[in-house]
Amino acid sequence: MFVPVVPIIPNTTVVNKTIVYSDTVLPLKDKGNNLKISSVEVSEYEMENCLKTIFESNPNVTFNTIQYSRADEKIYFYTDKPISTQAWETSKVIECKSLKNSKEILEEITKLLSKDKPKTADCISLYDVVKLYKDVEDETNNIEETYQSYFKEESNFDILIQDFDYEKKELNISLNSCVEYYNITLAKQNGDLYVVESETTFYRELLPSLGKALSELYDELMKFYDFNQQCAWGIKPLNSNFSVDIDHHDINIHDGSLWDIADFELSFVVYENKYEYSCNSTSVATALQGKEDELFKKIFVKINDCPEWSRQKLYQIRQKQLKNHQKLKIKLPSWLKNKNKH
Repeated sequence: MFVPVVPIIPNTTVVNKTIVYSDTVLPLKDKGNNLKISSVEVSEYEMENCLKTIFESNPNVTFNTIQYSRADEKIYFYTDKPISTQAWETSKVIECKSLKNSKEILEEITKLLSKDKPKTADCISLYDVVKLYKDVEDETNNIEETYQSYFKEESNFDILIQDFDYEKKELNISLNSCVEYYNITLAKQNGDLYVVESETTFYRELLPSLGKALSELYDELMKFYDFNQQCAWGIKPLNSNFSVDIDHHDINIHDGSLWDIADFELSFVVYENKYEYSCNSTSVATALQGKEDELFKKIFVKINDCPEWSRQKLYQIRQKQLKNHQKLKIKLPSWLKNKNKH
C-alpha cells in the first residue's frame, strides 16, 4: 500500500507527523485552540509533492495536524494561522506558448507538398521509413500473439506475455495462480533460459513444462534487438528545413535542433499506428490534418542516416521503387508522356 511521508522543510513545524486518514473533518477541540482549516484536492500519490509545496510556500506556520480523505481525494491542514494554497494550485497549471514561427512552418509545409520527389537511389521518403517500422512492429506483435495463443491452448498455466526489456535482455511474463498474477523475469546465459526473479515459487513447475516454448519466444524477440535499441536523431532531410528523429517508438519531424526543444513536431507513433501533434497553432494543425501521409511521402532522407539495422531493407525498397518507376516510364505511350509534361 502507498504510504506518503511528511517531508521535512526548514522553518516549518509539523506537530503530528502522522497523516490522519478520515473522510470527515476532525473536531477542532481535539486538535487545539484557534486552529485554522484549509484544504486542497489532490490524489494520494501526489500528496508528498503537495505537502512539500504547501510547506515551502508557508514558512513559519505551525501545522498541527494533516488529514487526508480518500473518498474526496482532499487533504486538510490544521494550522495556527491561515495558509495560502496558491502555489500548489499554480503548479498544476501548464503554461502554453503560441507557435511563434507558424508562418514559416506553413510555408515549409506548402513548399514540401508541391515539390517533386528525388529520384536518386541513396535516399528514401520518410513515409517508407514509417511503413518499414510499422511492418516490424506488426511482426513483433504477431509473434507474441502466436505464443500467447499457444500458452493458452496447450498449457495448464495461465500466462501473460508482458514485455521484453531490450536494455536488460529480459523477458517479462505474468503467471496466474488462483486469483492473482505474479511477475516472472526470464533471461538467457550461454543459450540457457533461466529465471532472474519471480514473485511465486510456481516458476519451478513452469520451466519443465513450458521452458522450451519460452526459450523459443525469447530467441524470436531477441531478433528485434537492433530495431528496439538503435535510433537516429537530428537527421537533415535532402529537401526540407525540418529535422527528423527515428526510433522504434516514433518517427517525427520538428523545427528544433538536436539539443533544442521543438515548438512544432509531427510524429508517427509506431505502436499506436497514428500521427500525433505537438503544435500550439490551429492554422498549422488544420493545414496538416489528413495530409500527414502526403507530407511524409515528400520528405526524403539519406538511407545511410537512418538506423543501421534498417539500411539494407530501405535500399531494397528504394531499388524496387526506382525499377517500377522505370518500367512505368517505358510502358507509357509517347502521346501520354507528352501530355503529362503539360
